Amino acid sequence: MINFESLVELIYRAATDPDLWPLAMHELAATAEADGGIILTRRSDAWVGWRHSPAMVGVDDYLRSPAGARSQAPVRLLAADHAGFLDAETVFTPEEWLADPVMTHWGTPNGLRHAAATAMPMPTGDFVVVHISRRVGQPAFAAADIARLDAFRPHLARAGFLAARWRLERLRVATEALSLIGLPAAALDSRGRALAANSLIEKMTPHVKWLPDDRVALADSAANGMLRRALADVSSLAATTARSFPARGRDGDAAVVHLIPMAGESRDLFDGGCALLVVAPVALRHAPDAAVIRGLFDLTAAEACVASGIVSGLSLEQIARRQGTTPATVRSQLKSVFAKTGVGRQSSLVALLASQLKPPYQRKE
Repeated sequence: MINFESLVELIYRAATDPDLWPLAMHELAATAEADGGIILTRRSDAWVGWRHSPAMVGVDDYLRSPAGARSQAPVRLLAADHAGFLDAETVFTPEEWLADPVMTHWGTPNGLRHAAATAMPMPTGDFVVVHISRRVGQPAFAAADIARLDAFRPHLARAGFLAARWRLERLRVATEALSLIGLPAAALDSRGRALAANSLIEKMTPHVKWLPDDRVALADSAANGMLRRALADVSSLAATTARSFPARGRDGDAAVVHLIPMAGESRDLFDGGCALLVVAPVALRHAPDAAVIRGLFDLTAAEACVASGIVSGLSLEQIARRQGTTPATVRSQLKSVFAKTGVGRQSSLVALLASQLKPPYQRKE
């Protein structure tokens, strides 16, 4: 028998220690004689973070798949606007439930049949959803089961609120810490909405545009396109590598933009699709040297020397002689430079740097 007070305490502890959510979901499911549970956050039309009990096999792959976005379960749950748990067949017919992607792509293949869920709005604009499942052969959730789950709902809602506030505070501290070393920074979600920002980035109006709904854009249209593409990837658990690229302000001054994903196995319920944006001004008086180019595109030292040589108008053979290597090695390094800068020709590489950095520089004849 699950002790009510102990489970409530566990739920509140999970608000600041996300690694406790799987146990909390397991014990919550046990109170309703169910097999397992999941706690998720939903933003707009996408799941951005979740934790689940061990019995919920395959749910990670399902939630990351296109099928997870097609399910009508969250839509109908939110439309019901019910301050409590609902059995799935309250908002679906039995036929609709079995035909929904949540069942065809996850539930049925894993031997699950019945579900009860609740949605709780958070002050961040997100929703926290708790989903409890029973296996094939078990009965649907009865009124008494729903009542037992509802007894924990206020505590789940408050824990979700605390987790959201805790997360916002951590993001604020991260951006303020960067301001102490002179770096303008903001924490962005996958839509480009600023969740926290320091005063330095708020003053960078030549480089940064503030849009409605606290969304952030870059004044440089090419750099803004790269930012949007990078933000689209930050929801992935595999997104752990920072992206760096140059940007030019309205006044022509150059900056290096870094987007650092805040994702990984240790992320909490709300950290999915979150990244730190750092905009570091660059003061250039001459053509950029290898160190500057390396910083702009996360190149290795050898790759930066190749890029610097190309920009200076040297041939691959001349670069090879300067570096004491072979033209074949330089060609291999140049391919890596192309991959990291997103261009495919030497002329495009020169044009990219010339268009981004001030003052303009020319190739040597």
